[in-house]
Parts: sequence; structure tokens; C-alpha cells
Amino acid sequence: MAALHLTENMRLSLLLALGVLSGTLGALVLFDARPGINWTVWTVVTIAGLLIYRRPDSAALKALALPLGFAAVLAIGASITTTEILIVFIVLIVASLLALALLVAPDESPVRGYGAAYIITAPLNGLARSIGGAVSAIEAVIDASGATREKPLLRGALIATPFVVILALLFATADPLLARGRDAIFEALTTLDALPRIIFGVLLSLFVVGAYLASQRGSTGRVPAMIATSPRVRIGLTERRVVLYATAATSWLFVLLQVSYLFATHPANAGSGITFAEYAHRGFGELTIAATGVALLIVAAHQQLLITDEPRAHSALMWPSLALLGAVGCILFSAFHRMSLYEDAYGYTTMRVYAQAYMVLTLGVLAVVGWHVVRDFDVRALARGVMTVSLSTLVVLVFWNADAWVARANVDRYAHTGKIDVDYLVRGLSPDAYPTLIAALPRLGPVEQQQLRSALVKKFVAESSKRRSAHWYEWNLRRSRATTVQIAAASR
Repeated sequence: MAALHLTENMRLSLLLALGVLSGTLGALVLFDARPGINWTVWTVVTIAGLLIYRRPDSAALKALALPLGFAAVLAIGASITTTEILIVFIVLIVASLLALALLVAPDESPVRGYGAAYIITAPLNGLARSIGGAVSAIEAVIDASGATREKPLLRGALIATPFVVILALLFATADPLLARGRDAIFEALTTLDALPRIIFGVLLSLFVVGAYLASQRGSTGRVPAMIATSPRVRIGLTERRVVLYATAATSWLFVLLQVSYLFATHPANAGSGITFAEYAHRGFGELTIAATGVALLIVAAHQQLLITDEPRAHSALMWPSLALLGAVGCILFSAFHRMSLYEDAYGYTTMRVYAQAYMVLTLGVLAVVGWHVVRDFDVRALARGVMTVSLSTLVVLVFWNADAWVARANVDRYAHTGKIDVDYLVRGLSPDAYPTLIAALPRLGPVEQQQLRSALVKKFVAESSKRRSAHWYEWNLRRSRATTVQIAAASR
């Protein structure tokens, strides 16, 4: 096999043909099918494709024998056993073995004598290399087509697509109207019986192509256009700008939709088909996740630029980054507002307060990121700034006494609505809140007063039966205050 020499274009054609073969076969026999001989056939064909494309020498073939051999044998087992747990293990382990094979396939692989660390991390490493290989394969196709001028834009659009899709799905989860649009699109796509199978086949083909190409990393056979080099080195300034502008546009579209509620039908208004609880409760978690992800994306966009891009990178990346940060700031405000609406309607809890504190922390982190975007972007200084903001937030939470604030807020809400969850105030809050609860007893109705006092006394008695004599060095300010007010309440 080593004597056969192929040109770059021939190897690219072979790579695509083998990937399409594996993807098409998977779409035909794996999609929406129970594991059986189909899994055996697909695994064997995919292993054969890897060997045909890779053409390993004797040393590489020896290293591949163990993972690929067990992968084939276990894949055969899918057509023998019907035990569900064994089927699950077969699928997972075969995938892990194929990933391990990618790490030991190159001629100059440093992991030829792989050990426990590579076996355990093989699935993640294999996935990362396969994705990188898929990107490199698309680049090779673009190079072969001669579209060199449009290559950075196309590559940027390719990289931006998953970020835009993820953001869109998070926003759809956060907004009931967007969720309707998402469901309508999904329903329209699923009505085309063959479309899901086709999409599965295309994605599987792309993944297999990336995996095969990843096995070429480090090979002595020189195929420059198709070597799966590190994405950090290959992603240029244009691609980064495309990603930032695409995610900023997606974020601002969501923000504009939220602003439109001020002038049109609010999702929680009568006749909109959306309940108040749906609008207020949904989304703050997803929006906070989106904001956190965007902050990481901006940091990543400013790292490891090509040397030729560095002189003009600052001004080129500053404006799309600031546009994205502005949108995310508005999104965090929307998430905070949603949480406030939910608290007004359903009461206050420490988890909701901590969620809002995390939103404020995220906003502070984004401010630090924005400062470094405008000035010279120094990751080490950025890390120190993020650490300062995070620790400051934690210090405020520790000394502020959020549990006491929650207790006061729920009592204030009772004064306006007549509703209060006594059980949560005792079981859900820590002893930090007990002095506040005792002080608030006169503001409650007779029934609520009796319920709260009885619950506090009952908890004090239960804790007293377990409490041992405390040493002087175990003294705690809020625990001491809580014990004092519980004793006072129990003596009445």
C-alpha cells in the first residue's frame, strides 16, 4: 500500500468518496433504526475506509489493531445481544475505540504507546480532531474550487453557523414567540420524511471525512491543503469578524423583539396566547448562559491571531466586539427584568437572588472585557480583572446577608398581596434570616404569626436535640444571633 502515490486532488477525491460512502450507508441503515447487523456493517465499512485512506505502515497497523479489532468485534455483538444496557455500552465503546484509533493512526504519532490517559480522553480528543478535520476538509474543497478570495468569508460563515444556531435556540427557549417559530420550522422540516435522514447522512459524512483527515495529522506523507492543523493558527482576522458580526446581529434581533413588546402586544398580555408565568419564568437561565458564552467567544476571538493580522486587529475587532457586548448587556437586563417579574408574582427565594447576582456578575465581567477590547487586549490582565469582579461579588454576598433580605422582601410582599410561604421561610432560609423573621412577626396576621413562630420553635427544638456543646472557637455571629432569637421565641 505504501508504494501507491496519490496526488493531493486524488487524495481529496478519495477522502470525500469514502466519507460520502460511510455517511450514505449510515443514513440508510442507522437512522431511526434499532441496533443490529446495521451497526456491524457500518462499523466495518468505516474501519475499512479509514485503512484505505490512511494506508498505514506496519508499525501504525500494529498500533491500530487493538482498538479497531475490538471495535469490529463489539460491533458484531450489536447483532447478537438484545440487552439494552449492553447495546448502549457497545455503541459508546465502539465510538471511543474509533476515536482512539484516530490518535494512534499517524506515522509519527507520539501516543503509539498509549496509556490510561489517552484511553480515557480519547473520545473528547477524537471529537475535537474530527471537527477540526471537517473544517480543514471544507477548506481543501474551497481551495480546489479556486475560490481563494472568498475563502476567509466562507470559512468565517462556516465557523459562525454553530454559534448563531446555538444562540437562536437559547433565545427561542427564552421567548415564547420565538419558540413558536422554532417549533413551526421544526414541524415543517419533519413533514418532509426524507429530510431528517438526509441531514443525518450529510452530517455523518462530514464527521467521517473529518475523522479520516484527522488521522493524517503528523503523517510523513505531505498533503498541505488537507492537513488538519490547529484552528487557532488557521483562523484569520476576517473569519473572526464574521463570527462576531453574525452573533451580534443574532443578539440584536432578539433585543429588538424584546423592545417591540413595549409598543405592541406583550407576550403576557391577554389575547397573546402566552401566560404571564411563561413570559416571566422562561428565559433568564438561557439568557445568562448566552451572555456567558458570548463573553468567552469575544475572548477567544482576540487570541492567537495570525502575525499578518496583528497590526490591524485592534480596530477591526473592536467595533463588532462592542456591538456584541452592547446586545448582551441588553439581554442581561431582559433576563434580570424577567426574574424580577417572577419574584413579584411568585415570591422571593435565595436561588432567585443568587441568579440575579450572577447576572450582575456577568455584566461586570462584560464591562471588564469591554475595557480590554477598547484598550490593548491582555488576557492575563483580563483574568485578574475577572477574578477581582468575581471575588468582590462573593464578598458582597457573604457580608450582605441575602437570606435576611429575602425574608424582608417576602414580608413586604405579604403586606401588599396577603400571600406568604411560611414553610419556605423556615425550611428554605438559613439561620441568617431568623432574627429578621422574628422581628417581622408583628407585621403578619395572627394565623401567619402563629405558623411562623411554631415553625421556628419546632426547628429550634429539633436542632437542640442534635446540638452538642459548642467550643469557643466555633463561635459564629449569625448563628449566635439566630440561637438567641429562637430561644426568645420559644420562651414566649
